[in-house]
Amino acid sequence: MSISFNHFPSPNPTKQNIVFLHGWQQNKNSFNQLIPFLYGKHNIYSIDLPGFGNTPINEKLKNSFDYANHIYLWLRKNKKIKQPIVIGHSFGGKIASIIASQNPTYIKKLILIAPAGIVKQKTLYKLYKYVPSFFKQKTFNLIASRDYKQSGNLLYLFKNIVKENLTKIFRAIKTPTLIIWGDKDKELPVKQAFVIHKLISHSRLKIIKNGNHFPFWKQPQKVSKLIKTFIQ
Repeated sequence: MSISFNHFPSPNPTKQNIVFLHGWQQNKNSFNQLIPFLYGKHNIYSIDLPGFGNTPINEKLKNSFDYANHIYLWLRKNKKIKQPIVIGHSFGGKIASIIASQNPTYIKKLILIAPAGIVKQKTLYKLYKYVPSFFKQKTFNLIASRDYKQSGNLLYLFKNIVKENLTKIFRAIKTPTLIIWGDKDKELPVKQAFVIHKLISHSRLKIIKNGNHFPFWKQPQKVSKLIKTFIQ
């Protein structure tokens, strides 16, 4: 079970562990702008999910649930990572949510930054199958998401995960949860934040003004302040 990760140890080994799970097409360096604001007071682990960064593809992992189980087992094998705070973005937020729902006593606190998991199929995709074959490539280029077109060897996985509805998973989460979302998110619309907030009991929701799908890139100080307030 080979997982590549960045480790930023705290001078005090008794400090709380934080585990970062990145989004689709990202890697363990995705949180490099945010980590300096949290460094020192926490033991930080930022990992490459299988198929991204320096972690090889694992073709046995067919969906988000497989990924969640794989990451959970890896975390449990690392004896230094006990009851971590898990911060997941987008696809990583989906994985973190599954881990939290299935292992309610393992994660101390959960922080979801624009997590995936609410499915709303676009009408254009429904109509795509009726388009004549000689028009399909042009139609695909117009309506396919950037993530779909850039999935490469992970296209089989992407086709599975975009169909996953995590409504029941979100509802089952009992871990204290903070949801962070940019109000200008064009990848996952901010209205999904309110849906997930209602599903996760006792969760907190913070909207980042002028924030996009990666609010921790342009506004890391603001995001880190929300995180530090929540985990204190």
